[in-house]
Amino acid sequence: MIRLLVALLLLFAAAPDTLVTGAWAQSCRLPERVESRACAAQGPARGTPGQFDYYVLALSWSPAFCADAGRARANRLQCADNTFGFVLHGLWPQYRGATKGEPAWPQYCRRVEALPDALLRRHLCLQPSAMLMNCEWAKHGTCTGLDAEGYFAAAEGLMQRLQLPDLRRGEQQVGDLIKAIQAANTGMKPEHIAVIVRDGALSEVRLCYNRNLTKYVACDPAVGGSRPSRRLRVQ
Repeated sequence: MIRLLVALLLLFAAAPDTLVTGAWAQSCRLPERVESRACAAQGPARGTPGQFDYYVLALSWSPAFCADAGRARANRLQCADNTFGFVLHGLWPQYRGATKGEPAWPQYCRRVEALPDALLRRHLCLQPSAMLMNCEWAKHGTCTGLDAEGYFAAAEGLMQRLQLPDLRRGEQQVGDLIKAIQAANTGMKPEHIAVIVRDGALSEVRLCYNRNLTKYVACDPAVGGSRPSRRLRVQ
């Protein structure tokens, strides 16, 4: 709570050209009713639940996502009704050492029904899209060996323990952001972090963990990530 209040004070005190943007949600108000629908796209299926090598925690930078007018219109909860910094894209089980042409992750390990409404509401402030929650569970969660409650609780637990720096709008190098994230989290190294840049702007930060979600591990090249010297724009 104290961290959130500090982020809000910085937000309102800063001039527009030096706006400090909090790392997590700056506000989160849920609608009275949230409708859950099963993910329409469930396939092609590959892999066996619980059989994978490590996890990727993927965090999207919400201001960049919402800068696209079409996506903003289609995602009012995230882009109009609330203000977010980083939000959960997904928790992804991954294969280690996949070569070209081989799958780097399992997916759609079993068909699932829509998530319970109560489960959606519990986690919508971390992953502010009912459709995304249902599709991430169908594509990635079903391959973890966890049930839906355990899958989203695991992602929330990682996010609660993770320290992310507040970001200032403007340009910087990918390496600067990696160093700032590393410095804020004991035991984290650059090889545990992948920064995704799209159209010159910060899009995602991806962090790699062991199967028990207790230690950071090196990310495979398939996780992606831009070179440290590349410049990015924080929107």
